[in-house]
Amino acid sequence: MTESAAEAIDQLTAAQNVRIGGGLRLTLTDRPENDSPFDIEVAAHPAAGDDVIATSSTQVFLARETRIRLADKILDVRKDIDGHYTFLITTPA
Repeated sequence: MTESAAEAIDQLTAAQNVRIGGGLRLTLTDRPENDSPFDIEVAAHPAAGDDVIATSSTQVFLARETRIRLADKILDVRKDIDGHYTFLITTPA
């Protein structure tokens, strides 16, 4: 997870009043390639069976299968001019 992605997740969880222990749940809807579709949601806690990926106080919740499929990927984010975030899964260069 990039620093930008961590900052975006922290802002999203704070905006939805998610306390410590909360984070972003990420679910793949296809194979984990660059520009692959995936779903995200702010969650107050991990679901049963979720793996937790954390950097400092930022947490991402992944189903075990999703974590395995994303083991060699990076979560990044882009912010558009309207302030909306678009999360991206990329392969390290």
